[in-house]
Amino acid sequence: MNIKRLLIIDRCLRDRSRQWSLDDLIEACSSTEKNSRRSVQADLELMRSAERGYSAPIVVVDKKYYIYKDENYSLVNQMLSDLDKKNIEAALATLKDYCAFAKMNKISGKLFDLHCLIAECAGMNRPELFGGENIEPTHVRLWVDYERAEGILSNPLHPSQRLEQEEIDGSVNILLNIPVTEEFEVYLAKNSKQIIVNSPTSLANKIKKMIGE
Repeated sequence: MNIKRLLIIDRCLRDRSRQWSLDDLIEACSSTEKNSRRSVQADLELMRSAERGYSAPIVVVDKKYYIYKDENYSLVNQMLSDLDKKNIEAALATLKDYCAFAKMNKISGKLFDLHCLIAECAGMNRPELFGGENIEPTHVRLWVDYERAEGILSNPLHPSQRLEQEEIDGSVNILLNIPVTEEFEVYLAKNSKQIIVNSPTSLANKIKKMIGE
């Protein structure tokens, strides 16, 4: 089981603006580890299972497309109760302090990325990305792929965030006026497959160097 893949599948099945075949779901999960036809099929069965999964009302239409029979169903609501969210927020508050102390090393960077994933999928508060009070704000333009666009538009990275353009494929271009902190750079590096820096060039080049391009 891959939690990130389950959340992506859930987000896809809640999106009724298009139809989702198995191949579409596999493509949507391309950023996850060990992604394959078999793993996505196994995740769908896990989500359906009442005994070992979440009793997700997944049905197949036209013998090809997967949807939720109940259009109001969300896997996130089944996975996280209010108490769960409070406990996770408390744990993440501790992780945030650790991340600051460790200056976003490899391990804390993964924890930070997990916090962001939970925030986008469960509607929880993001970790602080722009805490540097003495850093001069910079105009940053980002391209965000369609998988992350909905979450980032509904839960902005920063109060200054502004939508510049929405592309046909569902991806978006956004503008931020922000202090470029080390935390923000790590966030961009960790999500470089789905979020690309268009400007400034200096930041784009730094992110490429961080990910080894």
